[in-house]
Amino acid sequence: MRKLPLTLSLIVVLAMTAGCSHRRQEVDARISDAEDMATAARVHADESVAKADQALRAALDAKKAADDANARAQLMLKKAERAN
Repeated sequence: MRKLPLTLSLIVVLAMTAGCSHRRQEVDARISDAEDMATAARVHADESVAKADQALRAALDAKKAADDANARAQLMLKKAERAN
C-alpha cells in the first residue's frame, strides 16, 4: 500500500518535468538565436567601422590634396600680381 503513493508521486514528478524539458529546449533555442544575431551584429558593426575608417582616410587625403592645390593657387595668384 505504501508503494502506491510513492509510485503516483514519481509519475506526477516525471510528468511535470517532461513539460519543463520542452520549455528548456525552447529557451535554449531562443538564447542560441539571440547569440547568433548578436554575433552577426558585431560582425556587421566591425565591417561598418572599417568602412568608416576607410572613408575618413579618403576624406583626409582629399582635404590634404585640396589644401595643397589651394596653396599652389595662392602662390600662382601672388606671382601673377607681382608680374602685373
